[in-house]
Amino acid sequence: MNPFRLFGSFKGRIGRGSFWFGIILLAAISPFSIGTVLSDNPFQNALSLVNQLGLAGLGWSLLLLIGVAALMTKRLHDRGRSGVYAAAFYLPAAVAALLYFFGDSPMVRDIAQWSTWITAFAGTAGVWFLFQLGFFPGNEGANKYGPDLDA
Repeated sequence: MNPFRLFGSFKGRIGRGSFWFGIILLAAISPFSIGTVLSDNPFQNALSLVNQLGLAGLGWSLLLLIGVAALMTKRLHDRGRSGVYAAAFYLPAAVAALLYFFGDSPMVRDIAQWSTWITAFAGTAGVWFLFQLGFFPGNEGANKYGPDLDA
């Protein structure tokens, strides 16, 4: 498979083998950064990486983030689901970014009050993603995201 299509495109479908290949490849080329991308708080870990490695570290983490999101999206497509579900995986990081950039505003305080529940939801979503994307087969035959790659 073309690596640019695998890691840079959000269109189409990939099977379980391509998904695991992509995740393992990303982990092999940068275990520290993939830990940042897949952590429970990628935003905070990315800030730490920027402090250690500068903007190059941030750029590398963002590239990995895009790669993981592309893998997840295409795997969701293979299961007949919208790639928008992948956004749930990064919800805790979004809350941390709100807190970091917008500080102590009333809206952010309201969202932060729910951060424990959001983190619990994200943990549950992570387990769901592992099973849905890594272990269950895709839809048989074509779906609205493309043809069945295993057919």
